[in-house]
Amino acid sequence: MTNSTEIDRFRHFNRFYTNYLGLLGNHLYESPVNLSEARVLFELDRCPGASARDLRDRLGLDKGYVSRMVKRFVRQGWVEERASAEDGRVKELRLAQPGDALMAGLHRAAAEQADRALAALAPAERKRLLDAMAAIESVLSR
Repeated sequence: MTNSTEIDRFRHFNRFYTNYLGLLGNHLYESPVNLSEARVLFELDRCPGASARDLRDRLGLDKGYVSRMVKRFVRQGWVEERASAEDGRVKELRLAQPGDALMAGLHRAAAEQADRALAALAPAERKRLLDAMAAIESVLSR
């Protein structure tokens, strides 16, 4: 059982980090999408042909939320839907050219943000930070 001080420290770090990265606003990196939408687009960028169910399972998002998001992405021209060759009831999702351009901008903005944060640190601090991040990921992904 954890004590309240440990829980407070954990929650404090989460609030600090999401605020530090600017993830709480309505638009990520001054783009037309929020963080959840960007994560869905990232998954489609990484895994073309994923279905809405695949996205829900990978990201732990609500079925209705993903459905509304995909409809919006199709309306915006960012995502294309195609019937699966294996099961015509399933739609495979892929980024369309405007979606590729949007993702390129998001990738660029994220890399610039990371570069600014890391460049402000001395090499030893940078190594310490990156090692701590790797440790957090290792511990939490068990």
